Amino acid sequence: MRTFGTIVGVAPKVRAMLPSHRSMVVVALLATIGLAACGKSSEQMERDAARQVAMQKTLADSLAEEREKDRRMRDAATEQANERIAGEAATHERELARVAAAGPTVEQQQAERAETLRRYTDKLMQTIKDPVSVQVRKMELSPKKNGMCAEFNAKMRTGADPGFKRVVVTDTRVTVEEPPTREMLTQFLLFQIAARDTGCFPDVENVRILQ
Repeated sequence: MRTFGTIVGVAPKVRAMLPSHRSMVVVALLATIGLAACGKSSEQMERDAARQVAMQKTLADSLAEEREKDRRMRDAATEQANERIAGEAATHERELARVAAAGPTVEQQQAERAETLRRYTDKLMQTIKDPVSVQVRKMELSPKKNGMCAEFNAKMRTGADPGFKRVVVTDTRVTVEEPPTREMLTQFLLFQIAARDTGCFPDVENVRILQ
């Protein structure tokens, strides 16, 4: 009886430790649901990945389209700017041609003449030892437009006033008129040549050399 009782007493404990049929069904059902859930998650991940790829492609296409629009706009703006510059250059060239055909204005001629006379006068001053005492008058451009005809007076070192002398000034030489004597013959001939080359003082051709 003790042995049987022991066996009988142990049986309920053993039965409690063994899984019941209902527990096995629940476990199997949960496993099936878990597998189904895993399957759906994988499919969802694939769909999400495909959707992400599609979105990235759409974004890339949109960016490429915007870049292409920007490029076309830049090209159009550059073309318009080039056309405007070409038009302005053509207008400027026509204006220059018109001004050149019309010749310099009176104001421009006067300004050019004044600048040329100033340049020749400065050259004359550089050849005089006492430029402070110099007086210059009757300054005119030479008839051949290659020099200046003028008269000047500058005190000598001794303080004497020699009076006004005629002078021809060119880009290369300042030639002062000296008396046509034998002592000053070289200087007189140089002045005669300068006068002839520039057209200044045509009367000098008729001057005779003094004995």
